[in-house]
Amino acid sequence: MKKIKIAPFYDKQFLEIDRPQPLSDIKTEILIKEVLGGGIDKDISDNLFTNFIDHITNYITKSDINQFSGLEVFPNKDIILGCTHFIDNLYMQGPCQTILNDYKYHERLQLGQINEVGHLVKNVPLILSLPFPATGDIHTKIDAILSESLEKNIDVHIDGAWLLAAKNINFNFAHPAIKSIGVSLSKGLSLGWNRIGIRFRKIKYNDSISIMNQYNMTNKSLIIVGLHYLKNLARDYFWKKYETTYYKICTDFDLKPTNTIHIALKDNTPVGLSPLIRFIHES
Repeated sequence: MKKIKIAPFYDKQFLEIDRPQPLSDIKTEILIKEVLGGGIDKDISDNLFTNFIDHITNYITKSDINQFSGLEVFPNKDIILGCTHFIDNLYMQGPCQTILNDYKYHERLQLGQINEVGHLVKNVPLILSLPFPATGDIHTKIDAILSESLEKNIDVHIDGAWLLAAKNINFNFAHPAIKSIGVSLSKGLSLGWNRIGIRFRKIKYNDSISIMNQYNMTNKSLIIVGLHYLKNLARDYFWKKYETTYYKICTDFDLKPTNTIHIALKDNTPVGLSPLIRFIHES
């Protein structure tokens, strides 16, 4: 299989500026070959659904490089088709708002309001990325955001699309303003081509995601592939394997490190390191 996202030589021109891409490597591409070659579990029974939820929950909660607490107050777990599915489901239920410089998908949709901290709109749900894409870390004003949300009766929904690609995230999700969390395998396990993940919710009610889960409508092939990756990639895989390389690139090109493996900051702007990481290890 042809390698993707690898720089032809070691130079700053191969920092990704316009649209930084998540990290992949030879190991994740071998897993693609195994999937395409049929070298995966053949179980297509309904046991897949609970099996996947158990595996991904353990994968998230037992991280060696992050400390996630408070997830026990989110008893309702549903399979999602990546975090974009999680976001789309929220917009289906009515207007939402986001913080300035969050995931650009919100801006492209033009369905909600983009506001600054201190100017959030009462009673309108907030979708907030963690890690935040502009910084690759927890939003610097997260405490103010959650306090303002609680004061203004704003339900907060955490978009954890980058959570499995992160380290040093010490966060308690049990804050009363937070109502749900979506976590995807796309960034942390290089599975953007097979979008699958999990949603945690405090309160159970019917929506498009819960109905899909209630009637086992989620595509089983996506779940099978997700399970194959969960079983064959160690927790915190990319950071454990490429941390030294990540910091070398930051030093060599005068970049500010973040807590997300494929992102650093150049003049306070996110740039992608994936092509250079791959060059060092695979050229």
